[in-house]
Amino acid sequence: MHHYNIKPKEGLGDVKFLSTVDEFISMIGQPDDDELIQEKISNYNSRILHYDSLELSASFDEENNWKLSSITVNSDAFHINDIYLFNCSKIEFLKKIETLDLGTYEIDVYNEEEYSSTTYYFKLNNISFWFENDALQKIQWGITHV
Repeated sequence: MHHYNIKPKEGLGDVKFLSTVDEFISMIGQPDDDELIQEKISNYNSRILHYDSLELSASFDEENNWKLSSITVNSDAFHINDIYLFNCSKIEFLKKIETLDLGTYEIDVYNEEEYSSTTYYFKLNNISFWFENDALQKIQWGITHV
């Protein structure tokens, strides 16, 4: 299995945020699905490339001139500076995340009878971690706006 380094504020491995769709495809390959989202009410438009085998989605937003704006992954093939966060509990996650110096985080918790979700958002680095029932489900990070 290939392993990929998440680079907050920068991109993924050698792929940099604000890359064009063609540049991204030349580095990662052809997507399994190419989705266009057009929301008329919010006037938000985005093109999302989905890579099923990599468990990766890349968003190219119109507001950023259709350049790479964010990446979402949900596979243990992804790490941040050799720290693997998938397949660990929230307690283990919080211990590991301290070493990455991502800054302070906001937390959003939702609980139901047999379901809970928790999101940790590190605004300084524009990176979020989504947990469902104490298991990390996905990581999303993107460009930071100054």
